[in-house]
Amino acid sequence: MTELEPLAVATLVDLDSDEADLKWILDNVSETCPDADYDALKQKVLGIVEQLLGRGLAEVHLFDGTLTARTPVEALDQVRRRWDLLRDRLRMGDVAYLSITPAGEAAVRSAPQG
Repeated sequence: MTELEPLAVATLVDLDSDEADLKWILDNVSETCPDADYDALKQKVLGIVEQLLGRGLAEVHLFDGTLTARTPVEALDQVRRRWDLLRDRLRMGDVAYLSITPAGEAAVRSAPQG
């Protein structure tokens, strides 16, 4: 997990105990980057999602029940396009949520505690 940025690691650790939607992740990112504008926060969240999906540590699920694309790149594109439609009005339950995969669980369990 050392290759992941700290916010992605924190998100993965949180996913180990519960699912997280984009608004929840956005709120956590905004707490660590209080001076960032909305677009910068959004890009940071999408970067976290990209890292977790790209490494097979998390899966994305669309709230409207639409199946997500099979590849991480396509799934991230789906999330990005849907979020773009909302502009800066993302709320809990909008767009998508993440859940941890078995690989993500293994990464959390094998990470040094401290």
